[in-house]
Amino acid sequence: MKYISYLFLATLIIVSSCSEDEPTQIETGTFQLKFDNFAGSTEIDLVNPGSTDYMFNTTSGEPFNITTFRYYISKVKLEGPDGEVFEDEMNVSANADDVRGFYLVNEADASSKFITLKDIPAGRYNKVTFTIGIGEEGIEEGAAGGILDPAEGAWFWNWNAGYIGFAIEGGAANSGQERVEGDGWLIEEKSFALHIGGWKEITPADGETQKFVNNLKEVTLDFDSNLRVGAGLDPNAHIVVDALKLLDGASIDFSATYSVHAPKAGQAFAQFIPEAFILDHTHQ
Repeated sequence: MKYISYLFLATLIIVSSCSEDEPTQIETGTFQLKFDNFAGSTEIDLVNPGSTDYMFNTTSGEPFNITTFRYYISKVKLEGPDGEVFEDEMNVSANADDVRGFYLVNEADASSKFITLKDIPAGRYNKVTFTIGIGEEGIEEGAAGGILDPAEGAWFWNWNAGYIGFAIEGGAANSGQERVEGDGWLIEEKSFALHIGGWKEITPADGETQKFVNNLKEVTLDFDSNLRVGAGLDPNAHIVVDALKLLDGASIDFSATYSVHAPKAGQAFAQFIPEAFILDHTHQ
């Protein structure tokens, strides 16, 4: 009987030791962010460059259309009412498949409007925070692949200016832009291009004008309910991005402002970026 007792005790110790060595499995789930782009109450419908079909108007009454509408999302974080925090993994690599945490929402690519976050610890979440633009995490690591690769269409100015984080291009009835044609490229008459970027402040030398500013903007949106994340669940948040918030906020006059291609020049628009992102609704 003692032999049986000793055998049972030894088996129990072995099983207990194995259990302690095995990692605890944490339940995870997904969360999707859906972006829809608007100009006021009208959903953006891109037109071809040179089109004079002006379907939008600024508050001051300037007719315009949109040919390009795109922006970078990075540093996504979810928070919950009970202290839950999830920070999206970020990684820069020359290999496009290894790039993590950077997203390009492009009106011309319907699939890009859906960002699915994975491996989120199960729990309740009621807030999302993200950055518009690409900060030092995506610039100081050297060669970048995927959506960060200029060879693949990424809009990258240079080391000091960084990426164009938010871009609107189109045509405006009052634009002062003249037709300019080059070797393989064309700027249409009455067009406009607002490229908002810049990731760091650089103090100019005495006598020089300010060129480089930090136009990265953080957006925080509170959900309209606590959303549960876990196995078998499909929570998502629908976010509307309103181009008029930038144009009206900066009181744009297309006759004078139709070509913005530097960080400092885009500062007047960048300050209104957080206002342009609006939570429309959520789904559990």
